[in-house]
Amino acid sequence: MTDLFFCPERWEPDSMISTNAASMIRVHGISGKAADAWQLGDWGSSWTAITSEIPIEPGWLESGEEYRLCFWLNGGENSRGDEICMLEIYGDDWEDRLTFRLNRDHTAPLLEKDHWLLFGVPFRAPKAADALKFRFVAAGAVCTIAGIQDMDMNAAEALTPDERETGQPQRYNIIFPHGYPAQSRQHLLNARGGRSGGRILAVCAAAAAVTGITAAVLIRRARRRK
Repeated sequence: MTDLFFCPERWEPDSMISTNAASMIRVHGISGKAADAWQLGDWGSSWTAITSEIPIEPGWLESGEEYRLCFWLNGGENSRGDEICMLEIYGDDWEDRLTFRLNRDHTAPLLEKDHWLLFGVPFRAPKAADALKFRFVAAGAVCTIAGIQDMDMNAAEALTPDERETGQPQRYNIIFPHGYPAQSRQHLLNARGGRSGGRILAVCAAAAAVTGITAAVLIRRARRRK
């Protein structure tokens, strides 16, 4: 399985959405160093999305090959349970997309560290498409998406995770305008996909522009995973 890494500078707000509440911000992540990240959504009903695209051709993505998109996520939940926080992956047909819900434990993170969730979302590149499109969508709550330091999943997965908080109604690092809700709920963790070893091809997904895609995508060969 090949790892693709979220690179904030290679994404952009979805131009088809007029209510976009997306901005690039600086965060202090797991490493303690300041890094770029995307903040999506608001506490209202504004739909927000950022997009990216990688061509399916030799040297970029290979048809039929297995990949996983790797990133850190913070927030994306509110006190009502009606929020949207998800990743969509699709080829030429949006109707035939893969949808991964990233809030309330619908898609299992690899670990939680300092209330950031580490994701490695697995998928297979379609065989009949010119490019693969990625889309993060948020509504009803604010979420932040950041990259993996040094594009090193071995180091990220080796972190000591936080103790699992099953009694909280949502991820509790979010600040609520009227204080933290008193409601307590427990949610089941359902895993999708599995982990497997394999080569690492670090690909920063390009901004979703029809032209100039090749120049906007960064590819770096990295060491073979042990």
